[in-house]
Amino acid sequence: DAYSISPSLNLSTTNYALDNSTDQDRSIYSFGIDSKLFLERETNLFNVDLIQTLTPRLAYHYTPNKNQDALPNFDSADKNDSYESLFTGQKYTGIDRINKANDFTFGLESDFIDEQIGNTYLSLKAAQTFYGDAISANGGTRKYSDIAGSVDFSLDNITFNNALQYDPETQKIDKRDSAVTYQLNPRKFLTIAHHDDNGTKSAELYGAYPINTQMHVFAGVNRSITDSITNKETTGIAYESCCWALRLAHFKKHISGGDYDYVTDFELVLKGLASTSPSLSKELEENIPNYLANLND
Repeated sequence: DAYSISPSLNLSTTNYALDNSTDQDRSIYSFGIDSKLFLERETNLFNVDLIQTLTPRLAYHYTPNKNQDALPNFDSADKNDSYESLFTGQKYTGIDRINKANDFTFGLESDFIDEQIGNTYLSLKAAQTFYGDAISANGGTRKYSDIAGSVDFSLDNITFNNALQYDPETQKIDKRDSAVTYQLNPRKFLTIAHHDDNGTKSAELYGAYPINTQMHVFAGVNRSITDSITNKETTGIAYESCCWALRLAHFKKHISGGDYDYVTDFELVLKGLASTSPSLSKELEENIPNYLANLND
């Protein structure tokens, strides 16, 4: 394939039944299109025959402006300007806030792939969003996002991941993430990560391990180096058979001071049909990167 064009049309309808306030509802539509151009060439590095790909990427997102001041905010927070998040057109996590958009995102990707066995040894990415309507940021307005970039290097079962956000206005790196992963498969791996967000530093340890062919455990912990507080913990166990699966997951999240929020989620999956907790997989993959959380295959 020489190119790809992926359009999307979404309608988000949310209803709030509130105890001490008037019930609220909100409906917002959004439109997007994501396009890629695939280029490649043969090359040789360190006596290894490689295919180098070069993929320019252009995306457009439109969401109309809608006043959401009357709506509560239970679970929405600002997303980091990572490479992939820039191409979603969304600035917030959760469903309580949906940002207006009239934006173009430009990106460039390049991979170095072993011509014989297909392994990707090196992956380079960079992207930036330009806002059709200026947004508020750092006490002012901006017409563009940070530049999000990443460099991933793999050798056998070990992967080194590095990502950063560069602010062209201040000419400083706002955020940096580094991780080392030893992975045999998506259910058997261990990752150590370090994060620096404008001087706020934290470390992560997460992974998964199979007990037998049908059961596996998973866990992750994020701890602040700056103030010695455990930000969040995730633990769980899963059982899979040919036609169904069970999973139990426990989440601990720091709220403030010595207060934590505790949530335990149970999931029953009828493979190929449905799950009793469809959002659990997404939450686990956000808390434990590299973990293949989908039990529905």
